Amino acid sequence: MKSIMIPLSLITGWSILGFRRGMQQYDYRYNKNNKDSYGRKETYLYSTKLLNGLLGIFIYINPFCLLPITFKEIYRLEVNIRNLENEKKY
Repeated sequence: MKSIMIPLSLITGWSILGFRRGMQQYDYRYNKNNKDSYGRKETYLYSTKLLNGLLGIFIYINPFCLLPITFKEIYRLEVNIRNLENEKKY
């Protein structure tokens, strides 16, 4: 029982992180350019935010994306630990 708990916990935590990053990406894109191709303001949709979160889970669990995402998470960790405000803007 204990042998399966550690991998299950890691997969669950990594999935939750992917969901969170997907939702954060939607907020970032919405705040960056919230106008559609006709110049009208886009509507903030929770269903699209949820879909981005689910897509984030898929990307984070996909073994082909594991290496680049792991490096990006290490980069984000260093930026937050060292409190590099200029890097947080991008």
